[in-house]
Amino acid sequence: MRKLLRAAAIAAGLFAMSTITAFAANGWVQENGQWVYYDRDSKVYNEWKTGADGSYYYLGGSGYMTVNDFVDDDRFVGADGKMVTNAWRQINSKWYYFDSNGRMTRERSRQIDGAWYYFDYDGAMQTGWVEEDDDYYYYDPSSGKMIANTWKQLLPPEEIYDDDNSGPQYTDGTCWFYFTSSGRACKAEGSGDYREMTINGNRYCFDSYGRMMTGWVKVEDKTPVIAGYKYFNDSESIGTYGAAHVGWLSAYPPEDEEGFSSDVEWFYFDSKGTPAYGSNVSDSDDEETLSAKFKRLQKNGKTQTYLFNEYGNPVYGLRKVRKTSGEETSMYFGTKQESCLQLGDKNITDADGVTSQFYFDSRGYGYTGVKNGKLYYMGKLQKAEDDSYAYYTVDGKTYLVNRSGQVKKNYNKSKDPDEVDYRSNASGLRDGGTADESELMIPAFVTSEY
Repeated sequence: MRKLLRAAAIAAGLFAMSTITAFAANGWVQENGQWVYYDRDSKVYNEWKTGADGSYYYLGGSGYMTVNDFVDDDRFVGADGKMVTNAWRQINSKWYYFDSNGRMTRERSRQIDGAWYYFDYDGAMQTGWVEEDDDYYYYDPSSGKMIANTWKQLLPPEEIYDDDNSGPQYTDGTCWFYFTSSGRACKAEGSGDYREMTINGNRYCFDSYGRMMTGWVKVEDKTPVIAGYKYFNDSESIGTYGAAHVGWLSAYPPEDEEGFSSDVEWFYFDSKGTPAYGSNVSDSDDEETLSAKFKRLQKNGKTQTYLFNEYGNPVYGLRKVRKTSGEETSMYFGTKQESCLQLGDKNITDADGVTSQFYFDSRGYGYTGVKNGKLYYMGKLQKAEDDSYAYYTVDGKTYLVNRSGQVKKNYNKSKDPDEVDYRSNASGLRDGGTADESELMIPAFVTSEY
């Protein structure tokens, strides 16, 4: 019954506008149960002809109408003999698309009904990875549609493995890729090794193959070296996976660079993922130079002042600095756990295990002079060591201090003539006495530079 209905439909298409008689063999005629076409009483071979419905039909080398087959390797006719136009056809388990002229789409991408597809040299729709003009695209395996504006965790194209299989892949070999609005996999181009791209407010990094990078990545060559690095989150516990880290991070330094410690260090990254860093600050740095390297940052809910070295780590310990006035003094950045500028009274233990008292003013400078009745030099408390009292000269003035560093005023105690004695006036300044002046106790700095 279906065969009869199909034959009737074909006949209707072919003869709706033609009248065939046994005496005039022109137009469409059935011979031996198959359709042929006569033009001026001559049978047509290897030629397209239209039916009354306006569709094209093909007469093959035998003169019979072709069905369910390719014609000229570019066109296809269906079971009804019609040239397929503006339509998909699944042929031998592969999908093909034929345009308004009936030609199949070959070796290019094409937008169909709002979606993009790719067809190979033979016209078959492709799925998975496709390389086109040195760019990589990915076509959904189930629908064939090109994906865009989305992330995909995929096995890379085979040629990447042939060239470099050491990328940031998972144990199953997959990597993350991002496909832009054009469908291109985001990747480094030209001479650059990496490309950064902001996606949904986060900054990501891709290599020349389009693989998303994680961990330390040297995105630029800069001085100091750390300035050219960024850290892309390799764990969701520290932030959005793959995004450039923002804020504080405790991590091992880049392992491919010299000069960095092998220990876990603190680093700070701004809103663009750029690490905080300073230069190799020495004793000759003035206040303006140092001030430019200070950063007011929050850590553990508190805003503190930090000073970063050339390796991107916050400085800790006691440091010698030079003010714009030329005066040398000290600053203290606490223990390694603190690594921020300290103010006020502090007890500092040096490398030899000796603990000394210090005082740092509101700007963090070690105080020089008398503060709260005690004498300081470069922040360090000056006190008698070998005797009950000692003379120290600070800023051209010689003071008398006791073992606690307290300035002794109006001290006028006589001793035996053969023993030294100490004397001071109402201001605590030396006023006679036979004792020699003591050398100032200069702070035992961690280092003069970092």
